[in-house]
Amino acid sequence: MTDKTAKWIPQSKPQWLALLSRADELFYGGAAGGGKSDLVIGMSIELHKHSVIFRRVYPNLKEIMRRAREVIGDSAGENKSDKIWQFPDGRTLEFGAVQYEDSKKDWQGRPHDLKAFDELPEFTESQYEFICGWNRTTDAGQRVRVVATGNPPTDEAGNWIL
Repeated sequence: MTDKTAKWIPQSKPQWLALLSRADELFYGGAAGGGKSDLVIGMSIELHKHSVIFRRVYPNLKEIMRRAREVIGDSAGENKSDKIWQFPDGRTLEFGAVQYEDSKKDWQGRPHDLKAFDELPEFTESQYEFICGWNRTTDAGQRVRVVATGNPPTDEAGNWIL
């Protein structure tokens, strides 16, 4: 954890296992209410310096951003128009959407050491792969990873994750 006092700690054994996983790319699935969104918020604020959490469309960010406000409290400043939190130590947590296929290019060249996809089956395979290609850091001591969450696909478009 980055601070002596954690803002978030895992609430279940599966969350702990995901948090401690050494995988560079991780898929965390489960039923609604299983803590998937909480996991990526927690990883972002406790273990990473520059994180981004994606949903496919901006309206779907509303609830995860509400939860992030609960967890972060007043420990960071929120720029609501840019959907980014800035912590006093320089860490950032950003929220973004990739609504259209070409929207992935909006994230080109934007370094984050954690790229998190909430509800991965909503994204196309090419969006996921393109955005993950920009996952990096300039801090030699910072871990870099991709974490995706999701329920089973609800249509053929999401079957690529299987």
